Amino acid sequence: MTPRNLFALTVLLLGALAIQPAVGQKQSIGAGGRAASEQKSAFHPTKAVTIIVPYSAGGGTDAVGRLIAKALEEMWGQTVLVDNRTGGNGSIGAGFVARAAPDGHTLVLSVSGIAINAHVMKLPYDTATAFAPVTVVAYPVATLIGSPMLPANDLKELASLVMKEGPDKRTFASPDPGTRLIAERIFEKAGIKLINIPYKGASSFVSDIAAGRVDIGISSITSALPLIKSGALKSLGIIGDRRIGILPQVATFKEQGFSGLEENSWYGLFAPAATPASVVKAIQTDIARALATAEFQAKLADYGALPGGQSPAEFTERFQRDLKESGEVIQRIGMKLE
Repeated sequence: MTPRNLFALTVLLLGALAIQPAVGQKQSIGAGGRAASEQKSAFHPTKAVTIIVPYSAGGGTDAVGRLIAKALEEMWGQTVLVDNRTGGNGSIGAGFVARAAPDGHTLVLSVSGIAINAHVMKLPYDTATAFAPVTVVAYPVATLIGSPMLPANDLKELASLVMKEGPDKRTFASPDPGTRLIAERIFEKAGIKLINIPYKGASSFVSDIAAGRVDIGISSITSALPLIKSGALKSLGIIGDRRIGILPQVATFKEQGFSGLEENSWYGLFAPAATPASVVKAIQTDIARALATAEFQAKLADYGALPGGQSPAEFTERFQRDLKESGEVIQRIGMKLE
């Protein structure tokens, strides 16, 4: 099991949390869409295309889904709808696409937690074989947030604190399986254990951390940014191989001496399994063109995300690896089937 890959497949939280542009940043992507639309498209849809977002409107996956839908609509000259089909940690919407006609007109934009669902939920489809991975649209960047009362300012200081106090003192919030796996992976790297405090949703745990009722948790960069800037939350580090522009003062875990936490989670686009390879490749080609524009990349940066665009083969390799390794981590920490 490769340490550098275990972490990246564990973010359900980022699909559920609201993802908003950084304060003072422009919200228009018209120029990027126009630049992409000036190029000849590879995919030629014959009717409206639907991108299923299996999470609530206003969340991170929804925001990225609407960005790419707008760009593809301008490129294809066809309506591209975003349909929020929520429930089951994303499995309701994913299941709809697994059963859809394999012609490229129905797609699902999922977070990497789809790999976790396969191991902790009873699903009406086989995650490993039900989909044709198209590409990663974006990589959201997450941060380890802490209470302002916590006497630690980064992961190194947290590790020293927990080692001094013992494993039964400090707590972490986990509103879903993905968030818990993120935290467990970070703690494993730091050589510490904290008490898991389960939450039923992503909204209340951030306020509880700010109030000091829970010590730490995982959040998307932009969801936590206003509270971090105001001093209501601390950022103890970010996931990735480099710092991010909207929070430049916060070091990566790698910079702090904790390797194996460089890969971010993903927002990935999938088609039904039987979709012809030529169609899958054509859609990926057009998405990569949209992602290559400076305007689109700037918009993703406002959201605290990095562009994807990998080939179907590359994304398939990452997806299958995440499926395998998420199962290994879940078994090791004893997470139960829902």
